[in-house]
Amino acid sequence: MLCFFPHPCEEGKFLGGQERRFLETSSFLKAFGVEIFALEYDPSLVKTRDVSGYSPIIMKRSAFFARHSIFEMLRLIFHGWMSSIKLGVDMICLPGFWDNLQGGIIPPFIVSFLCRKPLVVVFHHLRASDFSERNPIKLFAYKHAKAFITVSKATAEDIQKCFKVNRIAVTGNGVNLKLFEKAEPRTKVYDAVYFGRMSEEKGVHTLLKAWRIVAEKMPSAKLLLMGGFLGSSKEVWWNLRSDLGLNESATFSGYVSDENAARMLGMSRIFVLPSEEEGFGLTVVEAMALGLPCILSDLPALKENFHSTAIFVKPRDVDGLAQAIMTLLNDEEKRRRLGEKGKNLARQFSWENVAKKELKVLQSVLVD
Repeated sequence: MLCFFPHPCEEGKFLGGQERRFLETSSFLKAFGVEIFALEYDPSLVKTRDVSGYSPIIMKRSAFFARHSIFEMLRLIFHGWMSSIKLGVDMICLPGFWDNLQGGIIPPFIVSFLCRKPLVVVFHHLRASDFSERNPIKLFAYKHAKAFITVSKATAEDIQKCFKVNRIAVTGNGVNLKLFEKAEPRTKVYDAVYFGRMSEEKGVHTLLKAWRIVAEKMPSAKLLLMGGFLGSSKEVWWNLRSDLGLNESATFSGYVSDENAARMLGMSRIFVLPSEEEGFGLTVVEAMALGLPCILSDLPALKENFHSTAIFVKPRDVDGLAQAIMTLLNDEEKRRRLGEKGKNLARQFSWENVAKKELKVLQSVLVD
């Protein structure tokens, strides 16, 4: 299987949920006998993270092609086409949704068409713009995909509504329980922690504004924001923190490795994810594996996966989020109950089970 993996990540700077998911599932798929090749930019994530789920086909990053997306898309198509012929692959896969990079679905679709190989697409979530931007070429490409894999029923419903397709399999997400359960420390340094991409769609601006209210009522409270910055966004978030007067009570960690993420998550009393868009909530499972009580956005995918194990607040509700944070911080018994419920739920998520479900999808595509 040839996977188009044109992620924007550079190890040590940024690593998103869909990239982490591909690294985890590919390792188990390899153990099940699936040979995976991934066309990606340097540095190869599989090499820098010391895992062996796929064989990388590395494209050098080019400043010229980065400025001319059409040429970069053609370069991606050419490398994918040549690699498919040389390797004799049976299937083409797009394991994530990098629609802002090199045409998204278009390169794998064209290579699939040229090589007459089935195309499988993995979706983590859809954005509001996906419903409004009706690119006919992309819609045509999605219509001709043999199967879609996604992480939640809510996202599956969005895919069906947006692209009018029905070949959708929900395989979920997993968690490395050994990594997270063994990392729980005794000392709680932070009162709340956020873990994810530093972006508006993740609700970081809402969290910072809510934390200003928390800090006014609870001056000693500390917030940790864990996750990498894309492009020049670091300055934007640092300026917002300063404008809100939170330099002393809110800390940005930047990118952290899995091991450090597990350790640092466990240093907090509660976990907060105020996303405006979410397909599953991978970091929520990881926080729950550590026994952290969670406050989440009231989104379909999050309620589907975490229902009675978390507190839910409407997206962008600054006052509601601040009140939920303060209420939970002041209620030790509720934190204990939610933490236990979340920990029990997290034990049900397994990357091996996710990979087994995906293997069935891949096998069904080949015999179709």
